[in-house]
Amino acid sequence: METDIQASADGALLYGLSGQHVHAVRSHPSTAIEERMGQGLAELHRLEQCWHRLVATLPTPRFVHTFEWQLAYLRHLESNPETVYYISFTVEGRAIAIFPLRRVRRSVGHIQHWLWELPTHPHLILGEALIAPEWADAGLLQRLLGVLEKRTHLPWDALHLPNLLEDAQLIRLLMRTPLPRTHLERTGESMYFDCADLERALANCSSQFKRNLRRQGRKLEQCGSVTLCLARQGEELDAAFADFLRLEASGWKGRDGKASAISLHAHLLGFYDELKERFAARGTSLIALLKLDGVAIAAQFCLRVGDTLYVHKIAYDETWQAEAPGNQLLYRLLDHCCGEPGIRQLSLVTAPAWACGRWNPEQMEVWEAYLFRASPRGLGGLAMRRFKNRLGEATQAVWARSRASLGGSLVRSAALLRVVARSGAGR
Repeated sequence: METDIQASADGALLYGLSGQHVHAVRSHPSTAIEERMGQGLAELHRLEQCWHRLVATLPTPRFVHTFEWQLAYLRHLESNPETVYYISFTVEGRAIAIFPLRRVRRSVGHIQHWLWELPTHPHLILGEALIAPEWADAGLLQRLLGVLEKRTHLPWDALHLPNLLEDAQLIRLLMRTPLPRTHLERTGESMYFDCADLERALANCSSQFKRNLRRQGRKLEQCGSVTLCLARQGEELDAAFADFLRLEASGWKGRDGKASAISLHAHLLGFYDELKERFAARGTSLIALLKLDGVAIAAQFCLRVGDTLYVHKIAYDETWQAEAPGNQLLYRLLDHCCGEPGIRQLSLVTAPAWACGRWNPEQMEVWEAYLFRASPRGLGGLAMRRFKNRLGEATQAVWARSRASLGGSLVRSAALLRVVARSGAGR
């Protein structure tokens, strides 16, 4: 699904920023909002206390909102942390919004653009800015655009906001009050289980899948003692992390396969190790292991934020593939979550193929937004996005009509064949 949103006029941009470096300035006398733009680790550390206080105001905080997640990303997944900027807005010393952005060059509709965008990486998955709920309005985004406009030594063509859940403040804001030259597009889904009780969590599973799950569980239990181990702190967590890394590197992600395993890449190992340690300090790290006679055969790397447990990575011993140890671990973790006070959801973060058609969890849409400038490249990018949108809708309509027509032809052909067959049988 794609949505092309426009407004009739640009309106006034409110901003107050001068020079290459940041100065806190009052942008409008009626609102007394101060703006600041800084770079890299030094700026992120400066914002730490403001960041924590701002997260505490959010109605539904998620892992992507946390300071710990942002710090681990900046320290390990960015080759040059100084390329990431933090634009913060404060009122009377209280942070009301923080936007992490980096400037990248990328093709948009076959046109090369300079984009300011929320950080992206294959291991970041979701994105979001921090906005206090009472300040989530179009005026704040206009101020952000104004800040970017003033940095004339860093030209840009669009603000890109990818990987936003459907209830993200930025998406709701843009749907409620669209700004000029805005393009919204649905890009995927994020799956989660409702953990009110186990029956509710498994409500979308087919009867056949549930039977297979029980059969595979019995088969595995015939091979030895099967236990669920949940590691949260200290040496137990470190040992479970080592088991997780071993299992992830043992199959197709290992050296003999795609070589994408976390343990084979220092920056990924550093990222997940830091997440483990920093969330453990908050009491919200969790590594779940399925053990057979004391040996881990499946693992999940999880983080808990608020009332949601997020499964970020999974791994299993492929020699036990017939017994589906990954499914057995997920079933037991779901059972645990449904009995754990305070856990309302178990999130898979993405929409993995193995969950579709089997587990069939609940889904939330994932969106991206572009806010294009009124520059030649910006207008060209917007036009290409609109063209892609229209072309996609037209193609889907033609395909739907073709399928309907083909289906009707097949039905008529099948009916004709049955008549011929009956006639032949009569003779």
